[in-house]
Amino acid sequence: MEVIEGIQFFPEIESILMMDSSSDFRLDYDMDPITVGSYKIAPWGCDNLLPNHLLANISKNDIVSTNLRFNRDLCFGLGPKLIKVLARNKKGEISEYEEVTEGKEFDFFERNDIPLFVLQQLTDMIYFYNSFVELIPDKTAKEIKTIRHKEAVFSRWSMMDSKGSINTHYYCGKWDENPTAKDIIKTQVLDEFNTLEDLSIRAATKQRLIYPAYMPSPGKPYYSRPEWYSIFDSGWYDHSCMVPQLKKAILKNQLGVKYIIYVSPKYFEDICKNEGIDMNDKAAKKARIDKEKKAFSDFLSGEKNANKTIMTLKEMTPTANGATENKWIEIIPIKNDLKGGEYIDDTESTANIICYAMGVHSALIGATPGKSSATISGTNARELYMMKQALMKPIVDRVMRVLKVIKQYNQWNKDIYITIPEYIFTTLDQNKSGKQESTNTNI
Repeated sequence: MEVIEGIQFFPEIESILMMDSSSDFRLDYDMDPITVGSYKIAPWGCDNLLPNHLLANISKNDIVSTNLRFNRDLCFGLGPKLIKVLARNKKGEISEYEEVTEGKEFDFFERNDIPLFVLQQLTDMIYFYNSFVELIPDKTAKEIKTIRHKEAVFSRWSMMDSKGSINTHYYCGKWDENPTAKDIIKTQVLDEFNTLEDLSIRAATKQRLIYPAYMPSPGKPYYSRPEWYSIFDSGWYDHSCMVPQLKKAILKNQLGVKYIIYVSPKYFEDICKNEGIDMNDKAAKKARIDKEKKAFSDFLSGEKNANKTIMTLKEMTPTANGATENKWIEIIPIKNDLKGGEYIDDTESTANIICYAMGVHSALIGATPGKSSATISGTNARELYMMKQALMKPIVDRVMRVLKVIKQYNQWNKDIYITIPEYIFTTLDQNKSGKQESTNTNI
């Protein structure tokens, strides 16, 4: 009985079967390239679909999705503005400026909808630590006329050359459908360290070019890995999703549950591989998985199987602190006496741990789930918010760098900048609204 998505109930053995989500986020380096026609593509994740799996998981968890939105919106601040600096103080800080409403810089800003572009780039950077920008020169190749956001979920890199450089970007909306070479758009990649000179040379050919933006991630030469992905490896993401889903299923269906069976998707993949079943044959794959689920049911049911053992595999994934143990099968007996108010403390603890991993103080985005929805003072909230703004500066800097390169290449007026002002929250005695706007951010 499929009571809710991803959770299956076996009434004959009073057990719940759940798929382990962390397998999608384990070893994602030192993998063989994917060959599509003449293209050699560096896979993003074990099956080249890590971004797809991430988006699917985010949509199932309100804590994770809200934290991501908060981080993105905080980086966006009041949105990009095109300004001209009129005066600076002795410290070099802007003391007077005006918004630009005409000229070639303004035309570029409006034509490319820079506020939307920055929002798109920030979204991918917050989610994946990778974002991709397409630069399109004008007919003379003397200026960059158009920039376009290329979604990270559809973007892949070529394998590195002998010098350790990534030269090609592949864009495709069918990575999960066994694409052909005709489905893939191939674009050359700019040198990230000598961008201006490389752009001057390549733009002369009037070809479209990709600028890579990313956050540093040790040991990840192709695709960076945000630190908050640890919630999948540690199991806290699964725990956060499991509690409300399991309670809903039990309360709705009055199910009695004695066991929760966690199964890694790799377990089924290994079975299909050993038996020669094509993983692209959905019918055959489903039939084999259903057969294996029945085997679990048969094993756990009946007195004749009491005290028997089951042998299973596990793998060790290297981490910064040693290694993480990843079991392919885990059977956990549980005591079920749910009446409606249980696991509230567990929900609160899980929410706080996920917020901690994602660098978001739960009091800044709403009441903390659980029994003790404690709030903090306005002063503490203001200081926490300003600290968070400061900590997000590196991400904003990586997103804005491509615009600085374009400013130089297009030879804009040196006093014109694209800046992202922020709210600076203050006390009511200094400002009646309790907030004022910064004037010297990201320029």
